Amino acid sequence: MGQTDDSAAVTPTNHPRVFYRSPAFDRGELEVAQTIADALGDEWEVYITIGPYRGYNIQFKTDFESRIVHLDFYSVRPCGEYNIDVVIRDIKLGIRHAS
Repeated sequence: MGQTDDSAAVTPTNHPRVFYRSPAFDRGELEVAQTIADALGDEWEVYITIGPYRGYNIQFKTDFESRIVHLDFYSVRPCGEYNIDVVIRDIKLGIRHAS
C-alpha cells in the first residue's frame, strides 16, 4: 500500500489558516478554531477534527515542526465546559516551551 498525501484529507474553511480533517458538524467548533488561529498568529495553522465518544470537549496537540495545532472536539459539546482563553494560554505556553 502506498503512502497517502495528508493534504488531500484537509478541507479549507472561510479562514485562511483553519482546516477540517473530518466532516464539519457546524456546532461552533469552527468559530473556536478561528479564535485560536487568530490568537496564535500568521505562522500557525489549525486543523479541526470532531466526532462522538470523546472523554473531553476539546483536546489539542501541537505539531511544532509543521506549525499546526490539531484541535479535536467532542461532537455533542464542542463549545461547552471549557474556557477558550485557558486553551489559548495552554497552547501558547507549549509553543513557548518548545522554542
